[in-house]
Amino acid sequence: MCGRIKQAEELDYYEIKIQWRPSRTPQGYRPSHNVPPGTRPIVLHRLGDGSEQVDQLFWGYKPPWYIRGPASNARLDTVLKGSPFWKPLLARRVIVPADGWYEWTGDKGDKQPWYISPKDGAPSSKYQLPDVSAPI
Repeated sequence: MCGRIKQAEELDYYEIKIQWRPSRTPQGYRPSHNVPPGTRPIVLHRLGDGSEQVDQLFWGYKPPWYIRGPASNARLDTVLKGSPFWKPLLARRVIVPADGWYEWTGDKGDKQPWYISPKDGAPSSKYQLPDVSAPI
């Protein structure tokens, strides 16, 4: 499972590559080669009026009673069962621009990270976001 991503480019690079024209952008974004759950990576999304936005949103879910790090992955069959926790995920989407991500192999305590990225090193510019006002 993907646990960390790389967002090592400046914000305007992702906006140009993905052809995103935000009406406002966040202050304080810093590129990073190692973005783990529990941090605030940049995300691209649309508001209900269709305007394109860029924000830094918390990556993961961590209720007060959860003693481990933030949950950042979910199985699709769990999401589709329709639990109230996951229902908003089915109606609202965001793009998380990433240069690549890390996958781990090996036994617990002896895991090896592998960096995976496109051959050209660039994020795709062929993303489409659904209309958040329309049902899925």
